[in-house]
Amino acid sequence: MRKTADVVVIGGAVMGSAVACALSENRDFSGRVVVLEKDRSYERAASALSTSGVRQQFSSAVNVKLSQYTVEFLKDVDLHLGTADGPSGVVFHENGYLYLGGADAVGAFEENNSLQRSLGVDARLLGRPELARRFPWMTLDDVEVGSFVGPGEGWLDGYVLLGAFKRRARQNGVEYRYVEAVGLERENGRVTGVRCSDGVTLAARHVVNAAGAAGRVVAGMAGLDLPIRNVTQMVFAFESPFRAGDMPYTFTADRLFVRPEGRDYIAGLGIGGDHGNEDGSLDVDYGMFESEIWPRLAFRVSGFEEARMKGAWAGHYDMNLFDHNAVVGKVPGLDGFYLANGFSGHGLMHSPGIGRGLSELIAYGEYRSLDLSALAYDRIAANRPVRENIQY
Repeated sequence: MRKTADVVVIGGAVMGSAVACALSENRDFSGRVVVLEKDRSYERAASALSTSGVRQQFSSAVNVKLSQYTVEFLKDVDLHLGTADGPSGVVFHENGYLYLGGADAVGAFEENNSLQRSLGVDARLLGRPELARRFPWMTLDDVEVGSFVGPGEGWLDGYVLLGAFKRRARQNGVEYRYVEAVGLERENGRVTGVRCSDGVTLAARHVVNAAGAAGRVVAGMAGLDLPIRNVTQMVFAFESPFRAGDMPYTFTADRLFVRPEGRDYIAGLGIGGDHGNEDGSLDVDYGMFESEIWPRLAFRVSGFEEARMKGAWAGHYDMNLFDHNAVVGKVPGLDGFYLANGFSGHGLMHSPGIGRGLSELIAYGEYRSLDLSALAYDRIAANRPVRENIQY
């Protein structure tokens, strides 16, 4: 059976739903948008399983600007994502982000700070004495420098954001089909449709690959070999009698991340270079809390010596091996096919800007509000990486 659409978005989690929502909000686009999502429950979606941080502290201008767009978006989130049934439900906890580094990291921190401040980010470099005054409950013996942004950075609930994008898109007429994309149709250097697992083929003028962990597989259907692998990150929830109500989302040089979650906390190890499970399984190594996480927690915050694990989960990362940054936009020589892949942990926080950017690229053939060309696919063949100075 054949059906038609103007745009087919493969992947209906936060990125695909952000693209679909932005298209449905674009006054200059009136086409039919269909989203394909194989997991109706979204139980395995990275959007639902991430730690859902939002930060402006990047060392590449395009990522800083994407985050700035998200922060502005969240200030009026109910205007953007509320529906006739009520507000969006999205709450942005702006406790801030704190990066800690030793003496060897001072130069990179200073370089990052210079870029961030030049773009209008209120990022502050803090030495050990100032860190001790601001965070007296933190051990800083191995710390030489910290980078902190207060309001404008923090976290939210990724599953709630996903649901808000989806509800708004559906209110605007976007159709969601809970099937798997199993193939692409191509003709004369153009992607012309998507074959679905239920036997339906959707002919389309535009196809967006927003398939998250399956993004490389979908790209392969178009003859592309994206340098992306699916890894997983384990997150541990714990309770402690210690209370640090003003704790920011904290990253340390030994790759520990920790932040409050309600009255409890969550923690884990940053993906970094090669950390993670390449098989993409969502199995959890519960022993990792005692062997890796708890010692780091107890060292950094003495009050966490009595930390007790309450649960754990694992979530997907679509890691771009080329430079740990997203691949976004058109594919040279393959008209009608658009990429939104390889976000390497930045996807949820950048979904509003990526959604808007791709909606403009589809509607106008160019970026208008936010130039995402630095993230283009052709940078890989040109060996033009978008680097981040510090990978935690």
